[in-house]
Amino acid sequence: METTEILDTNYNLVDYFFMGGSGPMTVLTIFLIGVLIASWKAPNWVRGIGFSALLASILWVMVTLVQMSSTLMVAPDLSASIIWGGILCSLLPIVYGLFIYLISVLISTFQKPRI
Repeated sequence: METTEILDTNYNLVDYFFMGGSGPMTVLTIFLIGVLIASWKAPNWVRGIGFSALLASILWVMVTLVQMSSTLMVAPDLSASIIWGGILCSLLPIVYGLFIYLISVLISTFQKPRI
């Protein structure tokens, strides 16, 4: 009789942070801190810093997808769960970058003078 393994998919935010890679997620967190500080000290920079975070996350996703493609060329017989797990981990920084950009757009919108 075959047994099936049930994967635990109940992750919290810290798990997603480390799944996305501690390097890029730390850099994106520095961008988030920059957005929050700029909203207080230099409001004109908020949207630019948020957009820079979005571009940095897109760049990181492209780099990881290129690395994954070169690995798949060397070892094409990997299972689908490993490939999809790698895609999940490579797309997490772009989700975090979009979140930072959304925060920066909301902050810059609410800081505009009212008409």
